[in-house]
Amino acid sequence: MIVKKISKYFIGLGIVALTHSCSLEEYNPGGTTADLVFSTEDGINSLVNSAYVYFGAQFYGREDILMLTEGGTDLWINIANSGYGRQMTKYEELNATTGQIRNTWNRLYEIVNYCNAGLERIEEVPFTNEEEKKSRIGEFSFLRAYAYWHLVEQYGAIDLRLEETKDVVLTANRFPELDFYDVMLEDIDRAIENLPVKPIPVTDIGRATLKAAYGLKARIAITRVAYEESASEKDKYYQIASEAAQYVIDNQSSLDVSLYDTPEEVFLPENNKNNKEAMFSITHSTINSLNPQPNNPNRLHIWFKAKYSEKAGMKVDLNYGADRNSKSGGMAFMPTRHLLNLYDESIDRRYNDWFREKYYLNVDSYTWTKDDLAAFEKPESLVGTALQRGDLALWYTKQEVSGDKRNTPYAIVDINDTYNGNNVTSNARFNTHFPTLKKHDDPDLPEANSQVGSKDVIVMRLAEMYLIAAEAETMRAGGDKTKAADLVNVLRSRAAVEGKEDEMKVGDSQMNLDFLLEERGRELCGEHIRWFDLKRTGKLYDYVQQYNPDIIHMQPYHINRPIPQQFLDALTNPSEFGQNEGY
Repeated sequence: MIVKKISKYFIGLGIVALTHSCSLEEYNPGGTTADLVFSTEDGINSLVNSAYVYFGAQFYGREDILMLTEGGTDLWINIANSGYGRQMTKYEELNATTGQIRNTWNRLYEIVNYCNAGLERIEEVPFTNEEEKKSRIGEFSFLRAYAYWHLVEQYGAIDLRLEETKDVVLTANRFPELDFYDVMLEDIDRAIENLPVKPIPVTDIGRATLKAAYGLKARIAITRVAYEESASEKDKYYQIASEAAQYVIDNQSSLDVSLYDTPEEVFLPENNKNNKEAMFSITHSTINSLNPQPNNPNRLHIWFKAKYSEKAGMKVDLNYGADRNSKSGGMAFMPTRHLLNLYDESIDRRYNDWFREKYYLNVDSYTWTKDDLAAFEKPESLVGTALQRGDLALWYTKQEVSGDKRNTPYAIVDINDTYNGNNVTSNARFNTHFPTLKKHDDPDLPEANSQVGSKDVIVMRLAEMYLIAAEAETMRAGGDKTKAADLVNVLRSRAAVEGKEDEMKVGDSQMNLDFLLEERGRELCGEHIRWFDLKRTGKLYDYVQQYNPDIIHMQPYHINRPIPQQFLDALTNPSEFGQNEGY
């Protein structure tokens, strides 16, 4: 709900920020200099809004960042094992000229530059409200740390810029990853010192606040562990991560954050715009014209759909969502068999709360035809079998269905139809039918088959703090594994099927890295974190090989993306800067 401003910035970049309810306001300094424009409160507010914009307009809500953060892991594979975005989702033909790699690099460095410009100027700018000024300092600091976390994790040891870039960059130098983490932790401590509990103005839900700063500190610290060599330094950052995450857990009331009673409530559309479990969200407006790219807002809702319409009489509707990408045959994600098997739905309600298996007839009636039966390998003897509105029409399930699953009056596609072992089946009748993730569903689309979604994207929530604190306690020397299990059990108790609470509880003997990564998969799948988790724990290559064998091109060096060729071509010292290993 940040006011949208459009500015002409001195480096030739359009500046746009987000809003939900505020009117469109254009701010155009024309030919005035940046120093003059950004010497005012309005100018600084325009600049900080600009630092938010690409997180929504280019990243969270778009498939590029989804493919870079959830694709290429153990949890997701292209629908029908297709090739769309294969450079990121399968590491196939990934090279320095890949457009998504270049665009991600450029946009993140632009965010960094907005923050550098703001941090250099803001101390000298008078504000009517000093608390608002403090908040803007905190926001610049938070957003720079958040952008650098993305950059260094995606690209490795690259160029660290702490001053505003006013001219074309002709030379660049690499800095060690630990230098970035030093800066990020300094930034996030400054953010903690300055950010308020409630955004300023209070209606601007998308702004970083104090809970987001503590959450990012926990993320940064536990990620930094991967770059430390000594056990004592690793333990130091496990401790920092634990303390930051535990602070949020212990101060939920004062930080204005809390867990929902059930997993289902976390992603209910009615809870999306003011979500009590969210610690940081990327906002998208319900008024389409107010989005930075009106025809390309949040389209995550079309990226996890199985094909259901035009099957067994089903029509596209707002309840089941737009399966337009699934019908295209390539532009969607399906869960791996491994992800589905992480859940025991008999005791863990997260599966049924967050995945859809069943589709009930949404037209008045339907009669099975020979062609429709053949599409699901059902016998011709069922020709003429009728379904009425509300009857089960399609069931795409993680179960292994015993008995004669083809003779039912509805279509069944079970886990052995969808997958051949851990691979996606090559049978085109079944490889677009699978349990579909509901976390990003958007029943408020302008029409049922639209891609123009308006839901906010929760990129950090309280449940993650329990998992970070549990991991830190498990992994650090002298850590308390009983405490770790207690933290995990808070989430598992919330997720328990009624009457199965005891079966969901885990003990300290189960606290190890593989279990915690499984639990993070169960809790956070589809939330733009899995690639980072597997990279920082050193599990990315091994987990993909073990659990996602349809990814056949991955190499160990794929823990970093290539440096964009466009960037190297602009340098006078490209050889000195160099390309990342393997590219």
